[in-house]
Amino acid sequence: MELEELTDIFYTSDKKGQVCRVKLNASGFTLQRESTGGRSREQVIDLNDIVGSRCIVVKKDRRGCSMLCTSAMQTDGNRSDSGDDTKRKSNSVTFEHKDASAYLYVFAYILNKKHLRNIIRRERTVLKLRFRSFDTFGDNMREAERWYQTVRAFKGHSLGHSDTDERRILVLLNPKSGSGKAREIFNRQVVPVLNEAEQSYDLHVTKHANYAREFIRVKILDNYSGIVAVGGDGLFFEILNGLLMRADWMEARNIPLGIVPCGSGNGLARSIAHVCGEPYEPKPILGATLTLLSGKSMPMDVVRIQQQNQILYSFLSVGWGLISDIDIESERLRSLGYQRFTIWTLHRLISLRTYRGKVSYLPKESFNMESDTMSLADPLPLKHSRSCNTCLDKLHNGCFQSTDCIETSKYYDVISLQNSINQSLQSRCDSWFSPASCRSTYHSVSESIYHSVADESDAESRLQLSNLSVHLCGPTGSAPTLDEPVPSTWVVEEGEFVMVHAAYQTHLGSDCYFVPQAKFNDGIIYIVIIRSGISRSQLLNFLMGMSSGTHVPITNNEYVKMVPVTAFRIEPYDNEGILTVDGERIEFGPLQAEMLPGVVHVMAPK
Repeated sequence: MELEELTDIFYTSDKKGQVCRVKLNASGFTLQRESTGGRSREQVIDLNDIVGSRCIVVKKDRRGCSMLCTSAMQTDGNRSDSGDDTKRKSNSVTFEHKDASAYLYVFAYILNKKHLRNIIRRERTVLKLRFRSFDTFGDNMREAERWYQTVRAFKGHSLGHSDTDERRILVLLNPKSGSGKAREIFNRQVVPVLNEAEQSYDLHVTKHANYAREFIRVKILDNYSGIVAVGGDGLFFEILNGLLMRADWMEARNIPLGIVPCGSGNGLARSIAHVCGEPYEPKPILGATLTLLSGKSMPMDVVRIQQQNQILYSFLSVGWGLISDIDIESERLRSLGYQRFTIWTLHRLISLRTYRGKVSYLPKESFNMESDTMSLADPLPLKHSRSCNTCLDKLHNGCFQSTDCIETSKYYDVISLQNSINQSLQSRCDSWFSPASCRSTYHSVSESIYHSVADESDAESRLQLSNLSVHLCGPTGSAPTLDEPVPSTWVVEEGEFVMVHAAYQTHLGSDCYFVPQAKFNDGIIYIVIIRSGISRSQLLNFLMGMSSGTHVPITNNEYVKMVPVTAFRIEPYDNEGILTVDGERIEFGPLQAEMLPGVVHVMAPK
């Protein structure tokens, strides 16, 4: 159904009497104001940059103090529509109207390409429309509501869903991510934007390692349109593995996954922004939050990791040697944030280690699949696998008590919406007034009606999940098992290695541009092998080049090579060392990895 285009005449607040024509359609808002000499200036606020809008009503209490609330259609159902000033009660406080105006706030985050130092960033803009064409408050509010509903309808069409869709997201937050400020970042930077978009969510705070994995494995996900990790890559790793360990993983994998980067590395969030051409620095939290609201997603490759006692699923990297040593051993300096990696890199260069073992891999050109021409929407068929984890066949009673793990966002919504509206006071965007407006402008603070709710009890979750088969979980591939010899099509390298690191995203961290050519669904693992014998100066140049993507030589040499593969196997000869998957330390021993193209979906910016 084609939606109606709205047009009206408003006056600007900066120059009294200046006329502006405001038009709202499927492209967004077009603001055309007349200037001297009969010429006109036009400004466009793209619909994709708009996160939401809100109708505002100004009220005064008995003392004459201004009080602000959301749409009168929602907060004052007993309101008389007569033009007389009427007294009414709301929350045991008496209000009376002194102004017939109604207001519409439109919140947008516009891409600014003219910033200092050539930094491209998104900046918050608030468009404020004041409706006073009619003599009565009720008529003006109805007109503001009509514009509000039209904005929502256009936004709904652009996202591919109707107004009746409930777009709840499930948020898991790791309070210890990075320097331990994830909770503060979420409350101060993420929640205000979610409130502006009227995005409802359920917030759960993790309690210990692997909490998110078990939580997602048993959680009923029917009412969620997405799952978001507020933390580092480790939290996303837990969510991914919990999702693919579910008995209904074939259906659950279609739920888009998102991340708000609060960790030390933040490789996934940086890769998403890079691949999609979205600004990351200097405001990565804002960009990630807007990505959650975009309604867009893209397929992402997953790598299946096989060890003797477990199956894991990876989205970022597998490491053995130098980079893994730096990542894990620098944990003792976690309070320093990202700087801990630089300090420990210098330490490891001074006391350089080598590791004996065998690395086998299947080069990309040898892999018998149609990935070169494969559509992003049509990944390879997936099969069920029998889990090696015995705990998957049992549901742990008492793992998740709702009173312990659920934090509602109601309190934060109130504070955040207040901050959102108050920020509009400093907005550089003009306010626009409909005819017959007075010049006075009122700003509104209101409690959002979109807040978290307590989810189902553990008993209900376990009961519904128990109706599903829990014997077959997770996708599998076609590579041989870890106990079988590698086929003749694989390349085998043996000796001493400084590092073996495989990656399938562009960035391993915010400042680590590891694989410039990587895509989210190209079906390729890029494995970097550094052999013993490399000089410390060469190794230092390699590590310094990772920030710009110039670390790997154009042509492979005797010490450093990057090979595109679809499967690989690492077999250490010694019993000591560090193996990491997505930055998380795993059991040391033989490991095999195989690419599974496009298994899950990640949220993407528009």
